[in-house]
Amino acid sequence: MYKREFETTLKSGKIPKSTLLYGACHYQNNFLATEILRLLKVNPDEKTVMYFDEYAFASAKNFLSQSSLFGDRNIFILKSDKTVPTKELEVLIDLCAKNDSSYFIYQYFGEDKKATPMSKLFEKKNEGAFVRLFKADFNEALQLLQNHANALGLLIDRYALQHLYMIHMEDLSLCANECEKLLSLNKEIHINDINTLVYGLGSVSMDRFIAKLLEKKDIKEDFERLVEGDGMDEIRIINAIETYVSQLFLFHSYVKLHGSFDAKAILGYPLPSQLATQRYEQSIKIQLATYQALFSLLTSTEYHLKKTSHLDKNCFLLSSLIKLQSYL
Repeated sequence: MYKREFETTLKSGKIPKSTLLYGACHYQNNFLATEILRLLKVNPDEKTVMYFDEYAFASAKNFLSQSSLFGDRNIFILKSDKTVPTKELEVLIDLCAKNDSSYFIYQYFGEDKKATPMSKLFEKKNEGAFVRLFKADFNEALQLLQNHANALGLLIDRYALQHLYMIHMEDLSLCANECEKLLSLNKEIHINDINTLVYGLGSVSMDRFIAKLLEKKDIKEDFERLVEGDGMDEIRIINAIETYVSQLFLFHSYVKLHGSFDAKAILGYPLPSQLATQRYEQSIKIQLATYQALFSLLTSTEYHLKKTSHLDKNCFLLSSLIKLQSYL
């Protein structure tokens, strides 16, 4: 089931007895789990949460088996990156289907391919549902962040929200946590606040790192700070660079066709004028044939980072980025 279909189901008041949430976006996983609990109007003493290695089948089974004399419910939530054995899942799902007061929410944070066999157990015939969550597109992600900010009571302008999303390499969970910190300022947040407060303590802006990369400057020190200081993994870094270069290619193509640039027409959303001008100036410095070489190198690098075992990913990525600079 896709997210939109699941949200329609929830809005109709039909809460599955057992739900499996998995996929690429942890923020949406947590959001939907919270939404289920909100719609069920769950009291704290009605739920049991097990995190990762805390999972114990016997305890979960006993909890869901309880019958209620006072109208209380048994809401079992499992947050884990490990799969639950099929026979155990079948028992837990069956208990919820047969017990009006029992619900099971399985928030799986592991590999998608390992969730596929489990998803078949969460079917309508068992009063269950499964939802695979994909990375939100840019506009949807900003709307999710805006909704989160509104719920917190945080005033933040759209440019600042965009900037926050980009410097955190499109990680909604990190951005949501940042919004909660910014709330303590008791003021409307603008892009300068993000520049000063979010990475003002020595961390590296991804945009600035990529700009240095494209300007063929020495990136070794900044790369080390990204990986070790800011805790950025190699896949997130390569994905951020791919997104950035893709934007430059869109600017380059648009300018070739129209002789001018319009960020909203190109990207589907506006950019601050200074940032839009920077993208334009960077885009026209790169030749069309060079874009092809950059994309080929970036996709090849991403593939090897994901598929090659026993690889020093840190060194491999850095060497690939230095090779990328030789194309410019």
